[in-house]
Amino acid sequence: MDVVENQVVARPSAARQPSFWTEFQDYYARVPDKWLFVTLLGGWAVLFQFVGISSFNFGTTEPSLFEWLYNAWNTVALDCSQGNLIPFVVLALFWVKRQELASSISGVWWPGLTLVGLSLLVHVAGFLAQQPRLSMIALFAGIWGIIGLVWGRRTLRASFFPMVLFAFCMPLGTFAQPVTLPLRMLAATFTRTICHGVLGIDVVQQGTSLLDPHDVKFNYDVAVQCSGIRSFVALLAVATVFAMLCLKSPWKRLLMMVSTVPLVVFCNVLRLVVVILITQAYSRKEGMWVHEWFGFVTYMIAIGSLLAIAHWVREKPLPANP
Repeated sequence: MDVVENQVVARPSAARQPSFWTEFQDYYARVPDKWLFVTLLGGWAVLFQFVGISSFNFGTTEPSLFEWLYNAWNTVALDCSQGNLIPFVVLALFWVKRQELASSISGVWWPGLTLVGLSLLVHVAGFLAQQPRLSMIALFAGIWGIIGLVWGRRTLRASFFPMVLFAFCMPLGTFAQPVTLPLRMLAATFTRTICHGVLGIDVVQQGTSLLDPHDVKFNYDVAVQCSGIRSFVALLAVATVFAMLCLKSPWKRLLMMVSTVPLVVFCNVLRLVVVILITQAYSRKEGMWVHEWFGFVTYMIAIGSLLAIAHWVREKPLPANP
């Protein structure tokens, strides 16, 4: 009897995806003039570290623009804590666009020096006028100019989208009042209309305040922190990133970004209505608890609404040729 031997047939293994470190080394090797960029970037950072600001506020003790930015981002009254995350988002987007950026490099482009020079002038103006926000604009515009100087005009254009997100780092402070006051008034008016006209809750509006006429249950003021400006900036950043990465049509991109305004107003009004409802049904203590925590629910609603809009305007694949 013949003995049949079992043989294991070797199958071609699926190609493994390269690890992050392997892919990083590959793109790092493809980028020319790295040390020139690092040297220029380091010198630019040293300038803003030691001669960054001339007015000390938000707890700053050194003339460092970086310290000023960090303290401003973590000052509750300024509502700009998203600034701590934006640099990491920008780096992540540079990684996402790595193929486009690597293929766009053409070498040193001397006109890029003009952008760096203009940024330096803006910083000098901000330093002399004691306006750190001008110096912040100069910092990021100068970094963008260095990118163009070292790697060329096409790379300058390709890196515009990640770099423009640094605008969301801007500590607005009192500069946001032309936006926050109308948002506060709008939220208070809609909330009073819904509570009084639809739900039958007796609510009196005085400016941005919502009052119980009997002064028993509630006395709320739609403060600057409750205007929705923080949610607006965060949602606008999310919508901008998604629109620029996933959509090609300019009107679809604009629609995604503009839709953040009604979403923020709707979610803010919803939160205020729920707070008044809970206060009316139970007590001010429960209403304040909802005030503190219901914002997470409204934020998820806003994100879900953005995803629904994105699904609606998504790019349709072209039909295959028969």
